Amino acid sequence: MKVIYEDNSERFMFQILDNFSFPAHLHTGLEIFLVQEGEIWMTVGEERRVLRKGDLGIAFPNRIHSYETDKDIRENRGLLILCPARMGGDFLSVIMSNHPVTPFLTNEKVHPDIPYALNSIMVTRPDRQEELPVISAYVQLVLARSLSEMKLVKNRESNFSDSTAQLIAYLSENYKEPVTLTALSEHLGVSRYSVSRIFSEKLHTSFSNYINTLRIDNAKLLLQGSSHDILTIGLMCGYDNPRTFNREFKALCGCQPREYRKKRTEELNVRKG
Repeated sequence: MKVIYEDNSERFMFQILDNFSFPAHLHTGLEIFLVQEGEIWMTVGEERRVLRKGDLGIAFPNRIHSYETDKDIRENRGLLILCPARMGGDFLSVIMSNHPVTPFLTNEKVHPDIPYALNSIMVTRPDRQEELPVISAYVQLVLARSLSEMKLVKNRESNFSDSTAQLIAYLSENYKEPVTLTALSEHLGVSRYSVSRIFSEKLHTSFSNYINTLRIDNAKLLLQGSSHDILTIGLMCGYDNPRTFNREFKALCGCQPREYRKKRTEELNVRKG
């Protein structure tokens, strides 16, 4: 089951993702990722790790994180849970003011309760008020079992004051808008040249490529996990012109959005048997 649910202030996303890649970003939610097949690189803050089957990664609120998969490995699959931080319940203050030194657990250290809870979350309905306490209970179970295996340290203000973190935070919130390099430099209070250097030296990409990758990767999630039509998904991801959306999607994914959705749907049906 795949669920994407948003209101004005919160976002829930429960998905099984194949060959999942996503550029550096951050948000105020709690993100939990469990690898089911293959290998997926996950970076949280300055910690980078290749996660294999059964391994777990957690990104606390406001922590920069990203995913990469090796295209030479055909079967890369993971279970992604993204939910508002408040679903952490009794752990809320902990996850808001701290972060793990190493936010990953190998298969041997992943308690059986963790995959049980994550798979249970997958069949809940976050758009139903009565389901929210159930989701919160499962999230707290995951945190209870995982945080006991992780060393936590206090967040430092400097994590959020440098230009790179500010840039990623701003684009994570505004990638759907017609952002320009000039507007971004004005927001950060630095020159266009300085912003360009952040992209080239820190993020190893260009401004336009980063924005398009962020938009298209969000579009891929919506194509897999929602019933929105193609035009609506393009608009939701910052493309007012359907032709531009189709062109940029094909440039990054090698196919049109409609073809991508059809392929993913067929693969899911085959997997279900």
